[in-house]
Amino acid sequence: MKQVEYLTGEVDSGLRLDAVLARNFSDISRSAWQQSLKLHPAVVDNQTVNGSYKVKPNQRILVNIPILKTTQISLVSPKVIPDIIYQDDDVIVINKPAGLITHPTDTQPTLPSVAGAFADSITDSDPMRPGIVHRLDKDTSGVMILARNEAAKTYLQKQFHDRKVSKHYIALVQGRLERPSARIDLPLRKSNQRPNTMQVHAGGRTAVSEYHVTAEYTNATLVNVTILTGRTHQIRAHFAHIGHPVVGDTRYGKHSRPNGLSRQFLHASSLVLVLPSGKTQTFTSDLPIDLKNYLEQL
Repeated sequence: MKQVEYLTGEVDSGLRLDAVLARNFSDISRSAWQQSLKLHPAVVDNQTVNGSYKVKPNQRILVNIPILKTTQISLVSPKVIPDIIYQDDDVIVINKPAGLITHPTDTQPTLPSVAGAFADSITDSDPMRPGIVHRLDKDTSGVMILARNEAAKTYLQKQFHDRKVSKHYIALVQGRLERPSARIDLPLRKSNQRPNTMQVHAGGRTAVSEYHVTAEYTNATLVNVTILTGRTHQIRAHFAHIGHPVVGDTRYGKHSRPNGLSRQFLHASSLVLVLPSGKTQTFTSDLPIDLKNYLEQL
């Protein structure tokens, strides 16, 4: 069982521990944390506590990541393996297609995943997230990097945590933006009203996105977006909040998709980081054909 450390902040003050953990480990549900903490209590300031414990700011929490039952969750390889952009002894860089989850969770236990596709090429003690150092939403396509061994995983995770990785996206958003470029600095947290949805909230975690407009259409705007943080659904939640949700996003925008688009118009176009070898490298992915075809009809 893998143990992790979490340092609480002002945003966590007064909340139950299971709620805090579910908000900060978005792929593990609150109920999964509750069950796990009954069997494996967390350690807070050298005392064991369960999920009902009310946390305080600046507390060091040691907690075991829940192990989901193998009868409920498994690594499943997709029928079509994602294209490999680059690989060496430490990493695999892929072009993730839309429709493929990053790794299985307790809410999506047996869907084909990126983790399942490359599990045989990776040495990692994490049975359900082998090689995973960052995530793309199921219906977001584009560049994604996996670590092939635990040393590489630790090395890459630190870069993402320290915000030293440059992450760039292409998005089509509804309507016309007032400014040709802008910085969106709005904190995000899980919504209390809508499950699996993020919301802008003063008590949320820092989330910063920068965009510039590359093309304008009658009722939509194409933007390049750089995210300086890596919050769940960050681009989708940010643009929805300013009144310009991503086209095709049925969770944050309209409940039905426009004709000619079968998913949200969001693509991870490039990733810039330092490889474990010490070399700084840029990996890119062209806009997929389904998104190109949709633009042509606007």
